[in-house]
Order: sequence, then structure tokens, then C-alpha cells
Amino acid sequence: MMTSRERVLTALKGKEADRVPFCEQSIAQNVVMSIAGRDKELTQKEISKLLKRDNVAFDLTPPIFARKEISDDGQSYYTEGLIKTRDDLKLMKFPDPKDKELIARAKEFVKGKEDYAAAASVRLGAAGMLNSMGVDNFCMALADDPSLVSEILEKYAEWTMSLMEWVNEIGFDLVWSFDDIAFRTAPLFSPEVFREIFLPVLRKASSTIKLPWIYHSDGNLMPILDDLLTLGMSGLHPVEPEAMDIEKLKLDYGRRICLLGNINVHHLATRSPEEIDEEVKERISCIALGGGYIVSSSNSIPSYAKPENFLAMAKAIQKYGKYPIHL
Repeated sequence: MMTSRERVLTALKGKEADRVPFCEQSIAQNVVMSIAGRDKELTQKEISKLLKRDNVAFDLTPPIFARKEISDDGQSYYTEGLIKTRDDLKLMKFPDPKDKELIARAKEFVKGKEDYAAAASVRLGAAGMLNSMGVDNFCMALADDPSLVSEILEKYAEWTMSLMEWVNEIGFDLVWSFDDIAFRTAPLFSPEVFREIFLPVLRKASSTIKLPWIYHSDGNLMPILDDLLTLGMSGLHPVEPEAMDIEKLKLDYGRRICLLGNINVHHLATRSPEEIDEEVKERISCIALGGGYIVSSSNSIPSYAKPENFLAMAKAIQKYGKYPIHL
């Protein structure tokens, strides 16, 4: 039997492991506390042991310079971006990416990972820029001052590049970059804007990642997917079911990249455990053959997900995910 680390890294290489891996990088504590039947937050390893998740997650994402609010169901979200003009650039004060205490915490985390795949959450810069500017202001800046967009992107990329100098070396197994760039219907910008403004900066940042890595973006990436894949990531997450067809992605791109996700978050919040069991079974039967698939939600596990549904998802992976797949 493989270790969790071996299982995840095998899938990221596009190969079959002993079973289909199960990874989640962001899980609301109230959901797993309910599953565990306790009123104290769980550690990353406790979550993985409870649910047989194959990864543990460490957050190394930079700050977003925007106002933040909390919804009635406990979800935090960004509202107004604070970086609207060049004068606002002075608000972009990043923590030291080589802070000794931060590095020490990361080393301690990696030291205690046991056999799990230790995944560092980062951003290449796209989501940081878009949230810090706000979509409306970003669109206006594209017309009035596109160099401002590039400058903000560069600031985020440079921070991550400095971070990666030590992240690559201390024992993390993979990097997971969270950089949303699309609506459900299409990217937030044209393919031309992606190639001219985003891609050079993202390529510079991603070139410093020496570990297997996963790119996360919600929405429909199809108009820019071929360009995006030139960044050289090992995996694509979360393949939002309302935005992209994972079966077509597997057929067209399954030899090039590992697919992660596609278990509908909305269903985790609204449907029954039996329906979630069936959804996981269907994804595994359609996508896992030949390897290159990791089961995950279609975004993250939010506070409004039903605990019984998330538990059903975890159990279904164990039930149906053993290779060779016979469903």
C-alpha cells in the first residue's frame, strides 16, 4: 500500500496509484468539528486521519488589499478593492517573505507531516491583483493605465518568488497556487489580455516553483487553457462542474495534466449523502481510469456544507477508488 504522499505524487504524474487520492486544501472547521463530534478545532493531521485525506495544508498566501466581510453563513469574502490608483500602491505592504518565525513554523509543520503530502498554499499574483483592485477598477485600468495592472501583478509575483526560495527546500511535497481568473461563463479578460499582461508575470513566478504544483481557478478556463498550461503545472483544480466538462477535459488533456475536483460544492450543501456517494462513484468511474485524477470538491469545503455529505464524500472515495477501477 502506498503512503498518502506517494499516492498524491503518483497521480500528479498522471499515473495510477493504489487508489484515487483525496485532497482538500481549505476545509471549514465547523464541518470537521461536527464530523468529529468535538468543540475544539482540528489540526491538519487530525482532519486527514479523520477523513483519510491524503494531504495536509499550510497557508503561505499573501495579503489581499481589499475590504473583507463575513456572510450570514460564516463565509468571508472580499468586497471593495483598495488599490484604485497609483497613489494607493503605498497601501501594498507585504509581510517579510523570509520572516524567520514564518520559516520556523513551516519547517515545524513539514517535520510533523508524517506520511501525508504536505501542500503549501501560495498565489502567483493574479487573484491578489484582481481582488486588490476590484474587477470594475481592473477593467478601467486596462484601458487607462495597463501598466498599473502589470505593476501590481509584479509586486505579488516578486513576493511569491522570494517565498519559493525556501519553500522549495524545506520538505514540502507540492505547491497549490490559488489564482482565480474566470467567471463560470468565461475568463475575466480576453485571451489577448491574458497573453500580453498576465502570462509573462505568471510564468516568471511559476518558474521558481521546483516542486510538483497545482493551479486553482474557478470558472471556465477553456478560452485560455492552452496558454495557461504552458506554465507547467502538474494539476488543475477545481474543474467547476457548472463551468467546464471534466469528461471532455480528461479526453482532450488527460495525458498532459492531472485533474482535481469536480465534486459539486452546491451539492455538498443541499443534497443527500446517498446522492454524494453516487456523484463520487460517477466521477471515479469516468475520470480515474488510467490515473491522473484526484478527488476534491469543486472549490473548497465551506462552512455551509453538510457534515454528513462531506463524510459521505470521504467514505465514497475509499469505497470506489481502489485501483484497478471496476465500477
